[in-house]
Amino acid sequence: MGTPTVISHDRITAQRRTLRIAWLTLFVFFALFLAIVTMVVLSLRQWYLTVTDVHRAVLIVRSSNESIVWQPVGRTIFQRTRDQQELGEGDVLRALPNVGYGQVASLRLFEGSQLDLWAGAELRLVELRTTRWHSGTLQIILEQTGGYIRYDLRGDQPFQTVRFTVLVGDTRVELLPGGSYSIGMFPPERRVIRVDDRPALVADVAVRAGSATVIGVVGQAVRLTAGQRIEIDPADLPGLPVPARWELIRDGGFSRFSEVEYNNTTRTDDPTLTRATTWQVSGTPSLPLSERGFFRLAPICRPPNETLVCRPEDWRTAAWFYRVGGQINGFVTSIRQNLGVQGTGVDVSEFRSLVFSLWARVDYQSLTAAGDRGTECPVMIRIVARRTSPTDPDEERVVCIYTAVSDDALRVRADGVFYVRIEPSKWTQFRVDLRDPGWLPDYRYLRSVEIYANGHDYDSRVAEVSLIGTQ
Repeated sequence: MGTPTVISHDRITAQRRTLRIAWLTLFVFFALFLAIVTMVVLSLRQWYLTVTDVHRAVLIVRSSNESIVWQPVGRTIFQRTRDQQELGEGDVLRALPNVGYGQVASLRLFEGSQLDLWAGAELRLVELRTTRWHSGTLQIILEQTGGYIRYDLRGDQPFQTVRFTVLVGDTRVELLPGGSYSIGMFPPERRVIRVDDRPALVADVAVRAGSATVIGVVGQAVRLTAGQRIEIDPADLPGLPVPARWELIRDGGFSRFSEVEYNNTTRTDDPTLTRATTWQVSGTPSLPLSERGFFRLAPICRPPNETLVCRPEDWRTAAWFYRVGGQINGFVTSIRQNLGVQGTGVDVSEFRSLVFSLWARVDYQSLTAAGDRGTECPVMIRIVARRTSPTDPDEERVVCIYTAVSDDALRVRADGVFYVRIEPSKWTQFRVDLRDPGWLPDYRYLRSVEIYANGHDYDSRVAEVSLIGTQ
């Protein structure tokens, strides 16, 4: 009979410790294996979800090829383009200034949206991407650095998430698919110098259809809905949403300058004089001072109030055309404004409505009705326009506002003049949509607006001059 083996307590404890270490090591390596597998799976899933395909856009040249240039990515020199040319990420497209009115080029994006460029516009394609393996995300990022561009975005996108972003300086403009938008960039009326040496521009963002979100440099977000617009100042700070209407007349209330500063625009002998920069005063022909007409400013109550009794907030300033003395020779007293920020004219091809209006009052005119020639009126309006091209001749639309006992007093009607009879010494509003037939229904460019008095003796006033464009 054998002797039984006795296992000591310490040995049993050591065996159990070794077994626990073995199992623990096994678990650790198994957990590490699972972690590695999980990371690989998650990485593959993330790659599957985020990997993108880079796409391109097609250029449609609507003007001369020389007027549309592009800068390939990585290059510093702009090159000539061709119709139906493809552009990709990093490329810059530029429409040269003064090449024409209206759309001079279009960019058809790969997913169906269209961008229309006007003269002076510049655009860089930052990203044109979609997810590769699924319809998860469409990402389009563009950078507009100048001019006017219209964005018409496709609405029926097959992607779950659509991000359409336009960078304007340090501001982001997020556009909703299916909408129609416009962004214009132009110099401010007053000179502004940026610390980063970039050109100081004011951006004007408008929404015809859809919705847009403007995110400024400090992160504040402003939402725009259809029929609204917003201005972004040269410091990349957005203002408040306002109705999408554009006032094309500067200083229509004659309040920015003094009477002396307006009349200083007639003088060329002293360049140090402070002059008005909105309205240019003139008088023709050259006559002795006692026989000339004068331009003055007159305080009035807001029309149609004919008195000088009103609340302080209703005070206005009128442009006053004045000539007396029993004159027997004709004289024209005129104020003229060249339209546009720099006075070079304004492209109105996007405006479906162009409403011109003013209040007029005639206190005295020595000639009967519109005179013997039909053009001697105490208030006349001349609007100068061009139809389609910079090479087109100037055309004008002329309005004669006069007083008379009846319409029969108008003996002569000059060709091309629209006549309006008003009651003497009463404010009357003249209002017309220049898009109406017979005016400027399809004209693309406005150069200037002139308001003047023509005749012998006259005493007339105009106030609240306005030209509002609506897209």
